[in-house]
Amino acid sequence: MATNPQHVFPEPIRAAEPGGEDVEQLWEEIDAGHRLVHAPPDLPPPLTVTAPLLLQVEQLSWESLEHLIVALACEVEGAVRSRLYGRNGQKQHGIDVVGYFVDGSLTVYQAKRWQNFTADALSDAVRMYVEGTRPFDATRFVLVTSAYTGDTAVEDRLHQLRTDYHPLEIELWGRQQLSDLLFPQRALVDRFFGRATAERFCTDRPDPATQHIHTVVGSPIRDFTDPFALEVHHVIEAEEREPGDRLPPLPAYISREHDRRVGQLVARATAAQSALVVLVGESSTGKTRACWEAIQALPGDWRLWYPIAPSPAEALLNGVLSVGPRTVVWLDEIEPYLSSPQLGEKAATALRELLKDPARGPVVVLGTAWPEHWERLTLPPDSGAPDGHREARMLLAGHSVLVPRSFDEPALLEARRTAHEDWRLAEAVRRAGDGRIVQYLSGAFALMERYTTAPAPARAVIHAAMDARRIGCSGALPRTLLELAAVGYLTDDEWSALREGWFEQTLSVLQQPCRGATRPLSLVRPRPGQAVHVEPHFRLADYLDHHGRASRTTAAAAASLWSALPEHAAANDLAGLAWEARNRGLFRCSFQLHLRADAAGIEDTAWLGGDVMERAEQHEEALRWYQRAVEARDEEAYAYLVDLSEALGRKDDAVDQLTRLAEAKDELALSFVVELTADSRGTDETISWLGGLADRGDAAAAREAGEKLQQHGRLAEALEFFRRAALSGDALAIRRSIDMVWNTEGPDRALAWLNELAQDGATDLMLTANTLARAGRSAEALSFFKRAADAGHDMAFAPGAQLAVKCEGLEEAAMWLEPFATAGRPFASAAYLDILMGAEHFDDALRWCLEPDRRVDVAVLHTAADLLVASGRQDEALRWLGSLAEQGHAMALWRMAGLFEQLGRVDEAVSRAKELARQGHTSALHLTAFLTARQANGDEALSWYRTAILAGEPFAIDEMADLLKQLGRHDEGDRLHKFGLEADGQIARGVD
Repeated sequence: MATNPQHVFPEPIRAAEPGGEDVEQLWEEIDAGHRLVHAPPDLPPPLTVTAPLLLQVEQLSWESLEHLIVALACEVEGAVRSRLYGRNGQKQHGIDVVGYFVDGSLTVYQAKRWQNFTADALSDAVRMYVEGTRPFDATRFVLVTSAYTGDTAVEDRLHQLRTDYHPLEIELWGRQQLSDLLFPQRALVDRFFGRATAERFCTDRPDPATQHIHTVVGSPIRDFTDPFALEVHHVIEAEEREPGDRLPPLPAYISREHDRRVGQLVARATAAQSALVVLVGESSTGKTRACWEAIQALPGDWRLWYPIAPSPAEALLNGVLSVGPRTVVWLDEIEPYLSSPQLGEKAATALRELLKDPARGPVVVLGTAWPEHWERLTLPPDSGAPDGHREARMLLAGHSVLVPRSFDEPALLEARRTAHEDWRLAEAVRRAGDGRIVQYLSGAFALMERYTTAPAPARAVIHAAMDARRIGCSGALPRTLLELAAVGYLTDDEWSALREGWFEQTLSVLQQPCRGATRPLSLVRPRPGQAVHVEPHFRLADYLDHHGRASRTTAAAAASLWSALPEHAAANDLAGLAWEARNRGLFRCSFQLHLRADAAGIEDTAWLGGDVMERAEQHEEALRWYQRAVEARDEEAYAYLVDLSEALGRKDDAVDQLTRLAEAKDELALSFVVELTADSRGTDETISWLGGLADRGDAAAAREAGEKLQQHGRLAEALEFFRRAALSGDALAIRRSIDMVWNTEGPDRALAWLNELAQDGATDLMLTANTLARAGRSAEALSFFKRAADAGHDMAFAPGAQLAVKCEGLEEAAMWLEPFATAGRPFASAAYLDILMGAEHFDDALRWCLEPDRRVDVAVLHTAADLLVASGRQDEALRWLGSLAEQGHAMALWRMAGLFEQLGRVDEAVSRAKELARQGHTSALHLTAFLTARQANGDEALSWYRTAILAGEPFAIDEMADLLKQLGRHDEGDRLHKFGLEADGQIARGVD
C-alpha cells in the first residue's frame, strides 16, 4: 500500500490521570531504526513435521511476538506508519501497537500472554480498551495471542462483543489465525521461525485460510453406492437358494439400539450441529455397516471424505482444512488416525478444531474402533506416566456408541420376520444360535472353520500374521516377512514334509474367500496416492486379527518372526516394535530394531538404545545414545545422561551439552544446568547467566533466577523475575510469586498481586482457586475449582469437593462430582467417594461402585473391596474382583490375590491366578510367578516368569533375575539383568 504524503495522521488523544493533570500518553514512532523492525532477538526450535497445520507461535518470546506484530501490521496488512504505545512497566490500557493506513483508518493491535485463552479473557481485554481512555481513535481492534482460541465459548463471545461494540471492528488472532496469516509469507516465517521451519511450513499447498472454499475434499454422498468401498464386510453366499435368485450385495438391515443413537446424531447434523460418533465393538459385529446405514438418511448434497493415503494420519492432516460444510468424515478403524506417534495428537487436535468451527459446519465424523483400541486412546495414563493421547482423549470423551456382539431378543425377532426375504439371513438366524448374526453373515464363522481345520503350513502363516499384528506391525504385512516368520511356527516334522513352492501354494489357498466373503489373507492393493510396495503385502482378516489378539495373548512370538522384523518391518513400525521387544526382555532384538529405526531417521528409540547398552555395561555406547536422546528432547533421557556422565567422570561434557540446549530454551536442560553447576558457579554468576536468557524471552530462566534470588533473600529482585516469567505464561512462576508475596506481605497483597497478573493475561485457574481457599474465601474458591474442573484440571476435584460440601452441602457436592466420575475422570470418582465415605454414606458409595457398566478405577476398586470386606462379604468381594480380573483388570487381579492371602487361602490365590493365566491374561502369568516364588517353588516360578516376560510383562524381568540369585544361580541372574532373553526363552549372553 503506497503512502499518501498529503494525509495527516491523527495524534494521540491526551488522557487525564487520577490527579487531574493532563499528561501526554507515552508513545514511540516505529521508524526504520526502531528495535522492533530489526531481526527478532531469538527463534523458537524448528518444526520437525513437514506441512504442519500450525506454526509454533506459542514458543515465541514476548519480544519476538512484538516484532512479529509490527511486521504483520506493516508488511502484511499494509500500515504506512506504526507506533508503539507505552513503555515497559507502564499501564497501557491494553494497547501495544497502532497501525496507520493510507485511507485514514487506524488499527490497534494488542498482544498479551495467556496460558489458556478463555471467553472471559477476551471480554476483559476488549472492555479494557473500549472503556479505557482509548488514546487513539481506532476503527479496528485486533487482539493477538499465541494461545489456542478455537473454543466454542470464545467464538460465541467474540460474536457477541462485535454486536455490543459495533461499529468497532474486533478481531482475534490466535495460533490458527497467525499461522494462516503467515502461511503465504515465507520470508516472514524464515525471519521469525528460521529457515528449516519455513521450508517445512510453507510447502506448496493451498492457503489453509481459504483451502476449504476452493478445494473441498470428498465426493457427493450420492456417488457412494458401493458399501464395500467403505470397508463394509462382504457377506457369505447362501447355501440354499432358488435357481436364478439375484440377491442384493447386503441382506436386509436389522436396526438395533445403537442405530437409533447414531441416527439421532446424524439427524442433528442435518440441523446444522456438527457431530462425532465412534462405534465401539468387536470385529465383525456390524460397526461399519451401521455407519453405512446411517449416512443413507443424509441429503444428496452432502459429501463424504475417506482419508487413507499415504497413511491414515497423514491423509487426515493433509486434507482436514479442506473439509467443507455438510461433509461426512469417514474414519473406519479410527485407531491408526489417532495413535500415530508423530501425527496422532495433531490429527486429534485438527478434528477438535473442525468440529468446533461453525464456518465449516455442519460435519459428521464417523469412526469405528475395537474395544482395546478405544481403551488405549481414552484411558488416562498411570500416575507419572507420559500422556501420549491427551488430545485424542479430549476429542473422543463422551462420543462412543457400543455395538453389542450379539442380537438381543427384539433384534432376533425382527431378523426372523425378515429372514424369508433373504436366504443368507435365514441361514444366519438358523445356525447362529448365540445371536451372533452379523459374525455369521460376514463369514467370521467360515473363517474360524478354515483356520481351525487349516493344514500346518496355512496355520503357520496365519499364526505368523497374528503375532506380527499383535506385537505392533501395521496392517500390510510383507510377503518375505510372512515367509521367514512362518518357518518358526512349524514343527521339525511339518517342516520336513513341505514341498517346493509350499509358501506360494499356501498364500494362494489363504486368498480364497470363505463362502464368497472374507479371505484369511488379502492382497493389499495400494490406493491412489499410496506408495507402491516393492513386494506383495497381505492383510490378515479383521476377525482373525481380533481372534489372535485374544487367543494368543500369552503365547510367545516365534524367534523367526523377531529375527525377520529388523529387515522387513515397515519403517513406521520400527520404534514401536523396538519398545515391544524391550518389554518382552528381548534386549538384543530390541537394539537391532532400534538401530534400524535410527538408520531410518526415527529418533524415538535413542533412550532405549542407551538403556539396553547401560544394562549391558557398555557405558560409552550408552552415553552416546543418551546424548542423542537428549538432543531429540526425550525427557526420559536427561536424568540418565546426567547420572551416567557423573559416574564416568564426564560431568563437564553433560553440562556443556545441557547448557547449549538450555540457551535454546530447553527448560528441562536449564534446570539440570542450574543443579549441576550449583557448587562450581557463584550465585551472581548463575543469576547473570539466567538473567541474560530471561532478557531473550526465556520464561523458565526468569523463574530459575527468581528461585535463586529467593534462596539468598533478595526478595524484591526475585519477585521481578517471577513476574516476568508469569507474564510469559509460566504457571510455576505464578505460584512461586504468589507464595512469596503471601509469606512476606500477607493474603490481601497476594490476592491483589494475583489480580494484577490476571489483568496482564497471566492466569491460572487452579492457583487462583487455591489462593482464594487459603485466604478463607471459600465460595469464590469453589467457583474457580469448578471452572478448573471444566477446563480439564483433574487436581481440582479433591479440594473442590471439600469446599463444595462446606459451602453447598453433601447433596449439591455429590451432584457436581458424580457426572465427572461417571464419565471416567478418576480423580473425580476418588473425590466423590471420599465425600460419601466421609459422611459415612457407605451403602451409597458401595451401590455406586457396583453399578453395572461402572468404569472401575483405583478409587472404585479399593473402596468397593474395602466396604465389602468390612461388612463381612469377603466371598462377594472375591467374586467381584475375580470377574474384573477376567475382564483384564490387572489391579483387581492383584487385589484379589492379596485378599485370598489375607484370608489365609493362599492355595486358592495360586489356583485362581493359574486359571486366569490359562485364559490368556498376561498379568496372571506374572502373578502366578510371584505367588509360586513366595511358596518357595523356585523352578516352577522361573518357568512362569519366563512365560510372563515373553508375553510382555516387563516388571517380571528383574524379579526373575533376583529369584535366580536367591537360588544361587548368580551368573544367570546377572546375565538376565544385563542381556535379557532370547526369543526362544533362553537367557541371552550378549546384545551384539
